[in-house]
Parts: sequence; structure tokens; C-alpha cells
Amino acid sequence: MLTEISASEWKKIEPINYTALLITSPFCATCSLAEKMAEEAMNIEGQTDIYKLNLQLAPEFAREHKIQSVPMLLLFYRQTLVGRLSPIKNPANILHFLAAYNNN
Repeated sequence: MLTEISASEWKKIEPINYTALLITSPFCATCSLAEKMAEEAMNIEGQTDIYKLNLQLAPEFAREHKIQSVPMLLLFYRQTLVGRLSPIKNPANILHFLAAYNNN
């Protein structure tokens, strides 16, 4: 299960490497599917921590990161946004996205 965090909690995280943030909304059916796919990908890949953020509770974060649709997976290197994935099609799609950055 992905750990759900708030925007303020996210700002306090100081990752050493790559960390991903799944942007969701509680009334979004595809977000539930994306969460399951992200969990599966995280369990397979094992290097990147993936957290979940409820966009309804983080409007400033949405503006700051120009989030226009959910679900969306954001990838950060330390605290710098380096990639975004949308649409999220399947776990392999997420694994390919993460590998493109983690293998650099």
C-alpha cells in the first residue's frame, strides 16, 4: 500500500535519490487502478519510493507543479521534478518510466 502524504509532509522529505509521487483524487476511478499499478511496480522495482498525494487537499501543489489531470506520477530527484507520467497504462509502463531515469 502506498503511503499517503500531504503537500507539507512532502516538502519535509529529503530523499537521497529518486522518489515518486502519485497524484490522485478520491473520486477518480482510474486513480484507484493507478495506485494498484504503482504498488505493483514499486514492489518489482524496489529502488524508488512512491508516495500518494490527494490533489483535492493540495491546490497550491497542483498550481506549483502544473497538474492538470489525475492520475499522474511525478518523479523527483531529491526535491527537483525530473519527469511526469500520464496516462498510467499498466505496471510495465511505470517500470519503464522509472528505469529511464534510474539507469542514468
